[in-house]
Amino acid sequence: FTFPSLSKNPINGNILTLPKFGQVKMIYHRPIPEGFKIKTATITRKADGYYVTLSIQDDTVPKIIPVDSVTNPIGIDMGLKSFLVKSDGSEVPIPQYYRKAQKRLKKIQKAVSRSKKGSNNRKKAVSNLGKAHKKVADTRKDFHFKTAKRLLDEHDLVAHEKLNIKGLTRTKLAKSVLDAGWGQFLSILSVKAVRVAWPTAINAGLITKAVNPRNTSQNCSNCGAKVPKELKDRIHSCTHCGFTADRDVNAAINILDLAVGRPVRSKACRVTEGIPGVGKKPALSR
Repeated sequence: FTFPSLSKNPINGNILTLPKFGQVKMIYHRPIPEGFKIKTATITRKADGYYVTLSIQDDTVPKIIPVDSVTNPIGIDMGLKSFLVKSDGSEVPIPQYYRKAQKRLKKIQKAVSRSKKGSNNRKKAVSNLGKAHKKVADTRKDFHFKTAKRLLDEHDLVAHEKLNIKGLTRTKLAKSVLDAGWGQFLSILSVKAVRVAWPTAINAGLITKAVNPRNTSQNCSNCGAKVPKELKDRIHSCTHCGFTADRDVNAAINILDLAVGRPVRSKACRVTEGIPGVGKKPALSR
């Protein structure tokens, strides 16, 4: 349930004042950043209790860094072998939280199925199942936040693919795609790039750039020639220029090139809109 408007100062210590409900005690562990106004409050019931989500507003405009000042950009290729591979060759391993929890979830699900409907045992089993699923989701989200923070601490521009998550969830890879949580991660990344919200609401002003992923895995990042590969082919080996690299590293380099508007020979990989001035800087060389 959402309260669309609140009083001027609805929080006093650990007490939240809600219209018609009055004062509600809460576990309040994140202070509202200075200068922000609380606009709405949404109450949500989850497996382990009730949560309040506060919508806050800041009237200041984040100052995005000038593109001419970008000094350490990176391209990332999202995957299922690794969570992401960077254009510099490093990678972030994929944790597979859901798959690792499957045995336990299956055991709890059996307890739900075997219990009698309406019984206390069933209510307890359903509650345990909800808590187990929530733990997986919370752990995954924490991983996404920490990974996004590391990327933005090290780079002032992060280029990534514009993924069709809904389309991917209709393929045989759906379970792995949902377990990886690419959509949630990229959303967190884009928000954190603009503003580091906690605890001081600093204007980060960093850049994330989504590019068309078409042929980023097929085209050679060194010469632009198209080198056809199947999904099982993990090494990019260009017969035109001799460049060899991990398939995902090659894709990440192409993604970065597309984002900064570097020239690419292959028409299939050429972009018409880059970030003006970035591709001309010597600091952006691979």
